[in-house]
Amino acid sequence: MEQPGPRFVAAFVRCVAVLALEADAQIAWLRERGLPLVDELALEFDDGFRLVPTFIERGWLDAVALPVLAEIDQYLSSMSGEHNTDLWQVEALARRAEWGQIRTLARAALMLLA
Repeated sequence: MEQPGPRFVAAFVRCVAVLALEADAQIAWLRERGLPLVDELALEFDDGFRLVPTFIERGWLDAVALPVLAEIDQYLSSMSGEHNTDLWQVEALARRAEWGQIRTLARAALMLLA
């Protein structure tokens, strides 16, 4: 397996930026990539979040962002499960308060990552 390099941290920060976008921009981003479900946003975040300790250790991310990133991870996890399938439809990005909270957290994380 390839060791995570700067390309991985850049992809993770881009993922956080996508989570911070307004709903219409998130929907456009998903559609441009042919992704019919919102879960791709969470999966991409999860992939990168697992590497955050390495990113911090290597000095690519500041540890000050870790609590907010962990909160995003916990919030996304709380949205999972069969009882929440409606949250993972594209329309939910604009209609559900949960996604508004994710956007707020992602914006806070971006401020700390800058």
